[in-house]
Amino acid sequence: MTAAVDRLEKLGLVVRKSSPTDRRARVVHLTAEGKRLAVSCFDRHAKDLEALMSGLSQKEKAQLYGSIKKLGLLAAEQLSRQEVTASRT
Repeated sequence: MTAAVDRLEKLGLVVRKSSPTDRRARVVHLTAEGKRLAVSCFDRHAKDLEALMSGLSQKEKAQLYGSIKKLGLLAAEQLSRQEVTASRT
């Protein structure tokens, strides 16, 4: 992780700052250029997904959305159970 953040920092995409609550920790923040690049990447990703989805019928899109939503809910439930288990130990 450190090497990846080092590379992003050298590219001017992130900066490390001291944590206001933990003197041992450093917090990584996007720079203005990092934010611009992130927005650009997300915009491109959204356009790519739209292009891929254009090959599906409305019914297929609805089925896919329902399946993805169900997976997300199941993942959230599993994470919640894991957090409860971890807090007991």
